[in-house]
Amino acid sequence: MNASKEFQRIVSFPAFLGAGLASAFLASFAAAVLLSAALVCVASAFWLSTHEPSASSPAGLLRLAAEGSSSLPFQFLSAAARRLVLLQSDRSTLLTLLAAATVTFILSRLLSAWASGQCSRHVAACIQRQRQHLHRKAIRLEPADVTGEQTALLDRLFGSAAHELQERAAEWAQIVCQRTPETLLAVSIALMIGWKTALQAIIPLILGRLLLQRQQQQLRSSTQLLAEQASRGLLRMTDSLRKARLVSSFGMEQHEQQQFEQQLVAWRDKSEQLRTQQSIGELQQQLTMLLSGGIPLVLLSLHIHAGLPFLDGLLLGLLLLVIASALRDFTRLPELASEGSERADEIATCIDRVPAVSQKPGATFLQPMSRTLTLNQVSFSTPHAAPLLQGLDLRITFGERIALLSLTPEPALAVASLIPRFIDPDPGQVLIDGRDIREGTLESLRAEALFVSGDDPVFDATALENITCGQPDITRQQAVDAAKLAHADNFIRTLPKGYDTPLGEHGVNLDAGQRFRLSLARAAVREPAILIIEEPQIPLDAATKSMLDDAYQRLSGNRTVIFLPSRLSTVKRCSRVIIVHEGKVTADGTHEQLLHKSDLYRHWEYVRFNPFRGEENSERG
Repeated sequence: MNASKEFQRIVSFPAFLGAGLASAFLASFAAAVLLSAALVCVASAFWLSTHEPSASSPAGLLRLAAEGSSSLPFQFLSAAARRLVLLQSDRSTLLTLLAAATVTFILSRLLSAWASGQCSRHVAACIQRQRQHLHRKAIRLEPADVTGEQTALLDRLFGSAAHELQERAAEWAQIVCQRTPETLLAVSIALMIGWKTALQAIIPLILGRLLLQRQQQQLRSSTQLLAEQASRGLLRMTDSLRKARLVSSFGMEQHEQQQFEQQLVAWRDKSEQLRTQQSIGELQQQLTMLLSGGIPLVLLSLHIHAGLPFLDGLLLGLLLLVIASALRDFTRLPELASEGSERADEIATCIDRVPAVSQKPGATFLQPMSRTLTLNQVSFSTPHAAPLLQGLDLRITFGERIALLSLTPEPALAVASLIPRFIDPDPGQVLIDGRDIREGTLESLRAEALFVSGDDPVFDATALENITCGQPDITRQQAVDAAKLAHADNFIRTLPKGYDTPLGEHGVNLDAGQRFRLSLARAAVREPAILIIEEPQIPLDAATKSMLDDAYQRLSGNRTVIFLPSRLSTVKRCSRVIIVHEGKVTADGTHEQLLHKSDLYRHWEYVRFNPFRGEENSERG
């Protein structure tokens, strides 16, 4: 698979010409030059240490140029020898060459590491921008993820998918950045030494690496198929262990034993085939590696025997090692590009998704609710689930205290989410005082229809900033008054710095009841006309329940409050209890009325709060 356009936006061959990676590529080229120089020094030092000088031969590098090789790389050394006295004796030349090889190799690795770091930083910056886009998209998409699918998708894309993309892209960039200059320079020097010999040695390396890559792919495919077949056979045998009662009841022991023996033999055969396939595949790969490395060495030996200078042959051998190592990495590029492209395309698809809720052109300020909230023939469905709402009608009068229920959380949550336009109905209308809320601005609507969830986290800010959300028009006294209204003031004042105490990851951690009361204070300070409260699902202590009951009573004055309750006491205190079932309102009345006339409500109450259903349900009441 070729790299997708989204993957190429992060790393590609043209990207190395841009400002972000050009410096890394230049550093890698310099590292390749230094590595080549180190190889030349090593080859020269080895030749000097293994070849005794004759009586008439010059010393040092002059002897190397005269007797060792006349190829271009060594001519540079002989030219340096004529200018430096230090390189005109064998001992000093040998020490100098070893020192030069060490220094150039270290400098080469340092430059290579710096270039690798530049590639990693470039990719990390690209992934950081994608995470920023994902964060903005998470805020702009439907804030109410009714089924939880979008939240799970964004969590995966923001975390594991972005991390995997970063790793694949960084490795791809590092291989291309480092290995390309090394390979080009190694091949160039090899061709300068002897182009025919170099090609005869390099071509088997390339063909061997391509053959090895194909063998590895075939082995993975075949072993995966055999492993799946063996796994299915083992699963069938495991299932037979659950048939004991049925087999004993109908006297099928002999038949079942025969069938089990057949399955056992089939599984053993598949397992043996898998082991054989793996062994043969590994043997083929080892043979291919041996041939791809052995053929160039044999050819080099034959050329040396035919008259190629030993020093040239030695340097060619070292260059072939560099080329072979680079080819091994180059063959990983398609796999890295394929895996990275999958993640890049997933992230790009999410980022490019158009929000389902947007502000209508020409939208005007929406006045706070003063009379009625009406849902008229509202329907809503999600892509991968049955419709949650189907032609639902509901009318709520200002000042009512509503408990909104459903057998599963999604339908009631969908109704509540329609009011602040976290989602929009497929067909249907939501009207406030007779006006379609889509005709108003999102800012004016959501300022007067606030949603408080029991799962709302705290911001990494002070307690005061968690209430004001940084809005300068909310005074400290207003925030304190709202905290008192929600019974959050008492625990805030016990914090180390009171309202100025940092909360969140780098500050004080709050329990679920404290976080919920802080969220109520955040909503109360804005004095909305409609307040939607989704209660925490976890059990709360008696003191917290008492404070919440009092806070609900205080918050219910001069506004409409809609509860998504988790406690029976909250339901009992509501003026209306509305049950949504099969997409419509199927029951509407007080708690006492519905207990007598609604089987669905009695079922809902029994499932959640009957003491015989478990301790957790009784605690939630």
